[in-house]
Amino acid sequence: MAITGKPVKELEGITPASINENILSSPIPLVLRGYAEDWPAVKVSGQSSAAALSYIEERYARVPVTTCLLPAKERGRIFYNEAMNGFNFSANLESFHTFIKMLLNEVDSPNPRGVYMPSTDADKWFPGVVGENNAGLDGLDPIKLIWIGNKTQVAAHYDFTSNLACCLCGRRKFTLFPPEQITNLYPGPLEFAPGGQEISLVDFQQPDFRRFPRFKNAMEFAQTVILSPGDALFLPSMWWHHVEGLDAVNVLYTHWWRESPAYYGRPSNALLHTLLGLSGLSSNQRKAWRSIFDYYVFNDEESESPASALGFFKGAINEEQAKQLKQLLTDRLKK
Repeated sequence: MAITGKPVKELEGITPASINENILSSPIPLVLRGYAEDWPAVKVSGQSSAAALSYIEERYARVPVTTCLLPAKERGRIFYNEAMNGFNFSANLESFHTFIKMLLNEVDSPNPRGVYMPSTDADKWFPGVVGENNAGLDGLDPIKLIWIGNKTQVAAHYDFTSNLACCLCGRRKFTLFPPEQITNLYPGPLEFAPGGQEISLVDFQQPDFRRFPRFKNAMEFAQTVILSPGDALFLPSMWWHHVEGLDAVNVLYTHWWRESPAYYGRPSNALLHTLLGLSGLSSNQRKAWRSIFDYYVFNDEESESPASALGFFKGAINEEQAKQLKQLLTDRLKK
């Protein structure tokens, strides 16, 4: 079955020269139709997918790329193996030229294997593409990644960073869910996932409502959009997104940035430490610690306690305080 959600809000006429803070700080996803239509990479893809791949190869830094293969029986779904102790794809380092040949060899197959190059640092591997296709986000200093593949499906997951995803070639379908739908999406293991970030265990093409009955609730909140070459999607931090390639060759160019200083670290590290520290506690102890977390972490109201009593927590933590706090945490973890 194909999941058809509510349409994602669309904006017309937005370009890299006119994109603004209101868009880049939006709490909801936004589709920017034609955002990258004047980029050289998009114009070349209008000739053919092979031309688009040649354009990228000409700007390739000659560093081997990760190349992943999915058996045809997996229907393009990037996931775990049946035992859930590994993955259903193989990964090897190949030249970009070899990867292109593998991808194009599947184009006319009636039962194609999944072939893809997962998100790859564009500044390092494809600097020429970066130089000629500017998303207008230089002030944010985003991490720029390129994904290339055929009709593959990336399971629903979230990312801590915000993202501007630009479609360079082929079509991509995004199915989106707000962060609070996590319970209804049945996320898998935190420590072990195909792309590093935990994923929904639900097969969006063939959802098993006996195993995952609450997924029906999530579907009520789904938003869907199909990006064509030149379109872009702004995806706010923490929104769940399932991504499906609809064509035999598709290229996605993503731009990732965080809103808070990098010296704060990743919230996911705090989650793992919390799981460890609270493991085995009684229900009453867990309730007590929930109150403590609410007070120190999730309370947006200004504290009435004297500033001297709050230590690090009397306001925004600066870089020097962050270093001290990390050292304190490191010392305590050694005990």
